[in-house]
Amino acid sequence: MRKRIMVFCDFYLPGYKSGGGMWTVVNLVDRFCHQYDFYIVTRNYDSKGDKKPYTTVKTDEWNRIGNADVYYFSPKNLSRSVFAGLINEIKPDAFFLNSVFATPVIKFLMARRNKTIADKPLILAPCGELSAAGLSLKPLKKKIFLQYAKSVDLYRNSIWKASSEAEKNEIKEVIGRDEEVWIAPDLTPKTILPDYTPELKPFKEKGSVKFVFLSRIVRKKNIHFFLERLREIKSGKVEFTIIGPPEDSDYVRECQTLAETLPGNISVTFAGAFPYREALEKICENHFFVFPTLNENFGYVCIEALAAGCPLLLSDGTIWNNVQNHNAGWRIPLEDISGWKDRIKNCLNMNDFEYKRMSAAARNYSLEWLAEPKFAKETAKILDRAFAKKAKNVAG
Repeated sequence: MRKRIMVFCDFYLPGYKSGGGMWTVVNLVDRFCHQYDFYIVTRNYDSKGDKKPYTTVKTDEWNRIGNADVYYFSPKNLSRSVFAGLINEIKPDAFFLNSVFATPVIKFLMARRNKTIADKPLILAPCGELSAAGLSLKPLKKKIFLQYAKSVDLYRNSIWKASSEAEKNEIKEVIGRDEEVWIAPDLTPKTILPDYTPELKPFKEKGSVKFVFLSRIVRKKNIHFFLERLREIKSGKVEFTIIGPPEDSDYVRECQTLAETLPGNISVTFAGAFPYREALEKICENHFFVFPTLNENFGYVCIEALAAGCPLLLSDGTIWNNVQNHNAGWRIPLEDISGWKDRIKNCLNMNDFEYKRMSAAARNYSLEWLAEPKFAKETAKILDRAFAKKAKNVAG
């Protein structure tokens, strides 16, 4: 009989506004659905900035979505008792929690601590939430919660999934040196834009450039940093398209105000959010992808931009430290202000031949990454470890 994995997460398909954390679960399901049965427990809306209930799925009951069964709970059913009932119904063999601070995850952990659910193997993926940058957002609230969680041993007997050696160190620093932490890079889809051709890319005229950003518009993404760098570009034609849900309205207004102060040769468009496929097509219409983020656990949008033939301008808050070795972009420290300015000018002054060569390198790098088998193998090791770990059945 196939083993069952129950996942608790904030958001899932058909949503597209909540960011990369959702894709961690989507890709986990799609990569391992041939081996395990997945049951997803999640909210019945898209994101913190869009709480309208989905109209294409049934709330408070199971739905078959792609390769998983998904339970979209209403706000009134965000409770330990409802979760316990779902667990008793499905009888999963292991749990996967896709956050440390998401309310559904906390509800689950509290029910587990109170012994109202069976103590089955548990994988916990913090998705970058325990990084210094992640903890700097609402720091007091997070500090108090983590102190409480450790004092009551909320994470006992957990297997932690880190996406990198750096995240492994963060988990051990914040949670405890004795925690069991395994490293597995976040999984990507098997293909991205499979029908892509170089002809989809816009002509690159020297002295003109199109930059694009795609992600949630929140302070962590550091969009204002790039806008400030554009202020220093006094010649040439620069277009910057910002795609993504305006999750932090105050920050959106701050960026809009800053954009209005830029020189006349700089055009900034706040395009809003788009469904997954349409968003990728929007990226493809631009020359370079910009991501000056303070910190990312993985940065799914980076592999998507590469697949769309867009070389990257990245901060050093990402894991993509070898894009330059592949001629697929640049990873520039945020404190290197002149470096950012120089790279923007490089992009601006590039001709079509130079650009198309770099664009092809970006696309090829994405294909190499997507075809790399070791990433799925590392995740498989974590799943194997979870099922091999002796669980103490303390309920039922």
